[in-house]
Amino acid sequence: MSDRDDKPTSLDTALAAQIHAARIRGAYSIETLSALARVDPKAITDLENGAPIVDTGGRDRVMDVLGLRSDGHRSPSRPGGLHPAGL
Repeated sequence: MSDRDDKPTSLDTALAAQIHAARIRGAYSIETLSALARVDPKAITDLENGAPIVDTGGRDRVMDVLGLRSDGHRSPSRPGGLHPAGL
């Protein structure tokens, strides 16, 4: 494995910023988001820090809870990407 594989890519960094911003907008704690998405709290921290994504299913569940699609766009099923309490 090269050093390049260990560093966050610009896509990982952009995704990390989107996930963090959406979590803050939705007022989710890391613990609450991890419970809703059924992932370990460390997975949330890793995603927000731009760490390489190991569990794409977990990432997708986190993004679903936040109203984001895995390609980085807001989900069409939730107008404005609002969480259920905001509807």
